[in-house]
Amino acid sequence: EAESKEAPAGDGITAQAAPIDGAIWSASPTIPSDVPDRVQSEPPIGAGRGRQRGRSSLRGIGRKNQSRQGRGVSPQSKKVSAYAVDCEMIEVYMQDGKVQQAVVSIGVVDESMEVILYARVRKPANSVVVNDTFVRTAGGLTADYDKGLSIFSARDLIQRLVQDGATLVGWQIDNDLKALGVDKVVPVDQIVDLTRQFVTTNGHKCKLIEAYRTVFRRNFPAHNAGDDAKVTMELYHYWNEAAKGQIVKIDLNFYCINWHYFKLGSIGMSRGDVLWKFLRPRTNDRDVVIEEDDGKNAYKLKFRLKADRDAYVLLVKRRLEDNKIFPHGKPVRVAGGRGTEMDFGHFRSHVYDVVR
Repeated sequence: EAESKEAPAGDGITAQAAPIDGAIWSASPTIPSDVPDRVQSEPPIGAGRGRQRGRSSLRGIGRKNQSRQGRGVSPQSKKVSAYAVDCEMIEVYMQDGKVQQAVVSIGVVDESMEVILYARVRKPANSVVVNDTFVRTAGGLTADYDKGLSIFSARDLIQRLVQDGATLVGWQIDNDLKALGVDKVVPVDQIVDLTRQFVTTNGHKCKLIEAYRTVFRRNFPAHNAGDDAKVTMELYHYWNEAAKGQIVKIDLNFYCINWHYFKLGSIGMSRGDVLWKFLRPRTNDRDVVIEEDDGKNAYKLKFRLKADRDAYVLLVKRRLEDNKIFPHGKPVRVAGGRGTEMDFGHFRSHVYDVVR
């Protein structure tokens, strides 16, 4: 994911009072049942409903009439077709010595939510896979990248849609078009990048799943090119019809915990040992948290969901208790009441939220 751009001067991230009263360490945190995706799985979008033909036709909606930055974008009166496009990519080492992104699956969905194309795409001949972790772990693809359509077949479909005057909709669609090799031939006014239309309170970018979950209050099966294209088209309908082509602000927080004030002389362990043994999240949780380590004092974790932070706190609590490490006293409100701090003797935790 491309992380959020810097907030403009004078309009940075604002800290909020963390809804924590100390019970986060003194009792087992309560993890809401509705999030996250891995806690509660939901059926794929459209399950049990069949195809949603005619579900949301565009009336009087036309091409985007400005640049990819999306400033001042508004629907026009002329009606044109729109198609959501999503690709999954891996990194490959080419024969010429260059490392590049290679498309390994593609999804194309029309305005009636019908999947026009969902297929595996063969990687370039004689290329060597450098990194395919994301598509294997999150996308669920098997590591056989020599099967599927040729990139030329996928490219031909996209070019035909563009020649017919269609609008291509995507989430960071510039990356998809570049990987497909059509970024130089698609007119700017036939592209809608929804990362420009759905932004956080402070104007930062967010994930596709975050925008969808906030707008529609339900989860979706993420990182399958076909399903992601469906989700993108639903958001496009919302932006065009409910939001009237205006920027949609997504109310999101980072749920943070900062470990600091390390005093490890009596414990006989280095800072690195303490992080690995007690404080680092599990490997399979790395996709839901952002780690920031200054290498000296502060080790900060930023979770996108409160439920993920609660689950992490419970994990750390058990690890510490197994090694006879317990909190000293009660949590203390700090930073003007914007968070709570707990002293564990050898280190301290600061729990707080920030508006994104």
